[in-house]
Order: sequence, then structure tokens, then C-alpha cells
Amino acid sequence: MKMKLSELKQIIKEEVSKALNVNEEAASFKPGNISIPGGYDIKWTTTDLDLGKGILAKKYDFEFKLRMEGSSIEGETLKQSMVMSISDDSTGVFKLGDDVEKFSGLTLKDAKEAKETPDDAYIYGLCNIMNGGKDSFFWTNGMRLAGQAKATNNMSTVVEQIAHEVGVHFTRQMLTKMVAQKLGVDITNEDWITYDYGAGEYSWPAIGDPNEDAPKIIAIDEETFATSASAMISMLSDGFFEMASKYIPNLPKF
Repeated sequence: MKMKLSELKQIIKEEVSKALNVNEEAASFKPGNISIPGGYDIKWTTTDLDLGKGILAKKYDFEFKLRMEGSSIEGETLKQSMVMSISDDSTGVFKLGDDVEKFSGLTLKDAKEAKETPDDAYIYGLCNIMNGGKDSFFWTNGMRLAGQAKATNNMSTVVEQIAHEVGVHFTRQMLTKMVAQKLGVDITNEDWITYDYGAGEYSWPAIGDPNEDAPKIIAIDEETFATSASAMISMLSDGFFEMASKYIPNLPKF
């Protein structure tokens, strides 16, 4: 029995539709890894999150291990989740988790009442913890990011933002968890946040040059911090540039 041309076209259309669905699903779940001898191993997967209109978000599930000889946390492996997000205004950050207000000290009410402009926003960027202290997030105000790019330039604005929030704040959170884990402290709740690392509760380990004469709180050597920061930035840069391009046209792709 011969197949009509219209029937053949319909079959092709359906198969193409299926293929597009598969590709779209695959695009929302991407693996990645970086391995540097004598440095670190990091591997991750990303999943696109749908948090509502005007909010871009990706969840990163990653495993990080330092291979630096002499590092204060050499050989320690951290399995962690974090969310990176950009939204149209400051209200978007509160969609990331139920306890963003609790851990940040900022409020959705104030964000809604703020009269934000490209030059002045309630929050420009924020890196903090959520989900009871188990997870972290890196969030950026898209409108404010675009305003900063116009005031300076595109590339320096994006690099400055990820260096500030990820290279410093997120890296410190991540390394503090690794120190806590090494000490046997629970990192799935608030225990690691309030633990006394040598200077009282809520005083996290300091970064410096640990030695016999250094205070107990200096638990992260500077080279470990610098290497870990480069790892976290390397993992997140491609996704961040992709998100930022919605608000800043003509950004290069890595």
C-alpha cells in the first residue's frame, strides 16, 4: 500500500517534534568537568529551573576535590548543590528558596516597595545560603547589571560581578563547608554556620598562612582559596555569561 504524501509529511513532522523535545530536555541537563594535575578536580551537571516569568535559573550539582599538595583541605571532597540566577528585579531572589529572607536579612516586602532603576536597586547581587544551610545561591539583578554595563563596559561589569560574588563570597562558603566536613560537622543544616572554628560562633575560618604561631581560626591557606576561586568561576562563567546576555547584548560566549 502506497503512503500518501500528506501522511508522510505528518509522520516526518511528528518525528521532528519528538527530536526537538529530546534535544530541549538534553539542553537542560548538561555535564561538565575540569581536571588540573596538582590543582583540583571538579565535575558538575546543570539543570534549568523554571521559577517564573523574568527569572533565569540553573541548578549546579557538583563534586569538588583539591589535589594541591600541602593544601589545608587536600583530598577532601565536597558534593554540593547551588543555584545561579538572574532576574528582572530584586523580588526574584526570594523565589530561590523559602528561607532566603532568614539567612540574608533582606525582605520581599522591601524589594516590592523599592523603586528600582538601572542605577539603583534594593539588591544588585547576592551570594548566600538557603534550604536550611544545605545549599547556596548566586543571584544577580539583571536590570542593575545592565545599568552598570552602560556606566562602564559590558565585559568588566560581568567579570567584576562573578569575581565578587563567586570568586569571594561563594568560594568562602564552599571552603568553610569543606573545613566543617573535615572536622565532622554536619553541613546539611545550620551546624556548620554556628560552629566555633576558633573565634566564637558565626566567625567562619579565616584565610591566611596557617602555621604554628597563627591563630586557630586561620584554617584556609591563601593558595587553596585562590585555586578554589578559579575552579568555581570556571564552572559558572559560561552559564553566567549566557544569562547576562539577556540584559547585556553582544556578550561573547565561552
